[in-house]
Amino acid sequence: MGEGQQPPAGVNPDRVGIFMDVLDNIISDLNDNAELQKVFGVPVSRALVVVADNNDLRIEEGGRVPLNEEQQQLFLRVLDEVIRANSV
Repeated sequence: MGEGQQPPAGVNPDRVGIFMDVLDNIISDLNDNAELQKVFGVPVSRALVVVADNNDLRIEEGGRVPLNEEQQQLFLRVLDEVIRANSV
């Protein structure tokens, strides 16, 4: 949710949430990214995990493909772009 927005009725504001359609869009965008396909294979999502860290949800590489520093930076850049593009 953006700054100043209220959570929908019945949603605890102290918990992190993401609408499933947004998560589906993020997964699709990651799977469709040619740069990530070269690193992780197809589908990209098979190599990624969603991790709950306290009140934070994160998408991370799941360790199936060993990444060098350049690949790690590419993944983080693309992930940031995809998440920003799907933010409301």
